[in-house]
Amino acid sequence: MPERKSTIEIIKQGEGLTIEFKRIIDSPYKIAKTISSFANTSGGVLLVGIGNDGALLGVSSELNELQKLERAAGKLVETPLHIRFSTESLDGKKILRVEIDESPDKPHYALNEKNQRIIYIRIKDKSVPIPKLLIQGEGDADTEKLLATRHVKSLISYLKSTDTVTARAFSRIINTSEKRAERMLNDLAAKQILLKVNKAKPETFSLKWSE
Repeated sequence: MPERKSTIEIIKQGEGLTIEFKRIIDSPYKIAKTISSFANTSGGVLLVGIGNDGALLGVSSELNELQKLERAAGKLVETPLHIRFSTESLDGKKILRVEIDESPDKPHYALNEKNQRIIYIRIKDKSVPIPKLLIQGEGDADTEKLLATRHVKSLISYLKSTDTVTARAFSRIINTSEKRAERMLNDLAAKQILLKVNKAKPETFSLKWSE
């Protein structure tokens, strides 16, 4: 992870790819999704006791929050994650700071209430599920070959930081004609790797995920 910032600096920076605020940990399953997405992407910091707008709210029971956090990291994430946490007092409010490194053992699965194993990544300030097809070795041979190509790798990298892509944008990324880029995007959608978000022109695509 980058140079360690103070908690105040993180609050001022606001939520994003590597930062998330929680008023409380209301569910171990939801927090398993968050911490696994950090581990699967670029690492991050979770602050508990902070409102979405950065307001200092504090936690009433540090033990209660830690118990849910430890259950999430140790029982609801596969492979279990090693996380670091500390408590700080800001303006008389107790804040829980949780740090998660990008994992060398990714991908990590988060279990949901239905005992389903889902892989999450960070896109902007959200933790979103991705299809198993995007993980090496979990698709058919043709799909794996397609995912290994330079153009598709560039596209997936782009979509991890930008929600959607059009044929025009993709053509610029891979330096090809817009018509060829459109064919490639539609092929990826047919293989269930992309989701066609907007069918009107210009067609818009995003990474496909399902709850």
